[in-house]
Amino acid sequence: MPPISADELVAKARRANPELVAGWLRRRVKSGAARAGVMVSRIDEEGRRYVAVTHNDKVALPAGAEAELRQDNPRLVELQATYDALDLPSAVHTQWRQGFLKKNLSLAWFRGDNAYVWQFRQLGHAARIRMYLAMLDVQERDSLGLFNKLEEDGLFGAFTFEFGTRPAVSRDLLDSINEINYLDDQMGLASIDGLRVLDIGAGYGRLAHRMSTAFPDLAAYDCVDAVATSTFLCEYYTKFRGLPDTVRVVPLHEHEKLADRYDVAVNIHSFSEASHEAVCWWLDRIAERDIPWLLIVPNTPDELRSTELDGSMKPFRQDVLDRGYELVDDRPIHQSDELRELIDLHDRFYLFRKKA
Repeated sequence: MPPISADELVAKARRANPELVAGWLRRRVKSGAARAGVMVSRIDEEGRRYVAVTHNDKVALPAGAEAELRQDNPRLVELQATYDALDLPSAVHTQWRQGFLKKNLSLAWFRGDNAYVWQFRQLGHAARIRMYLAMLDVQERDSLGLFNKLEEDGLFGAFTFEFGTRPAVSRDLLDSINEINYLDDQMGLASIDGLRVLDIGAGYGRLAHRMSTAFPDLAAYDCVDAVATSTFLCEYYTKFRGLPDTVRVVPLHEHEKLADRYDVAVNIHSFSEASHEAVCWWLDRIAERDIPWLLIVPNTPDELRSTELDGSMKPFRQDVLDRGYELVDDRPIHQSDELRELIDLHDRFYLFRKKA
């Protein structure tokens, strides 16, 4: 009897048991891939966290949050229409367009792993140990004792990590503690009487929440963002957290209402996601107020660069310098070379000061 060909074998098996054929084909594919040096495996629920927008639902949403945080909320619809009609460079988005938001944000779970804060996608499969190492590094430089003042409750989808008897930590918390301590170390943030902060690209109000809690005597903290969804979430979040009246959310179309004086302007992961023209527009707003200090933390590890519509990136460090600023400090947000390699976080602080 002549040998049965693979096609005939498949045909016979299909008639006998279709699932058997499917299993055989999967094994053949995996075997072939393995010989080529590729391992094929099914992604489990844990693995999905590292490749998709996700959130921690172990902490339930607050009462009324799901009804409020929806795309058809009249306030969000109003803000979006107003922002879309603005003739401002900052209102023209190169990354934070509607398609990007739909893919990268679950509105009610805005503190999960998404466009605002990468957690699992940034840290990878060793998220827990990498978060632990990052925590130890930030804790070592916490001269203000913020680990004892600021808390993480995991609300709105934030992934939290607990180590021994330590309180829960999150990427939100660690980034905020690190940034506040850095500014205090460099410019004496905590010792400034009547401290006034301008947060450009404030997102959902992460740093406003943390800084106003750390410094209850803060004179002013103004949040402004060119993305309507961010303004909407920031309005909601600052109100939900019960932040004082000194914390304002200023819509983009009311940017003229920003104060005439601030002690420091901060931009965390925002300029590097906007066009060069938009960055320069914001820099003009900073320069015309003679803000003494400017902190920029980009998403690009090697230089200050924008994101253009065609995907290219333009450097803008010189644009900051051209407006009368000098770079006084430039360092990684985590100091140890070995640590940065282990946790794969390479962001940098760029601190500028206005020339006298």
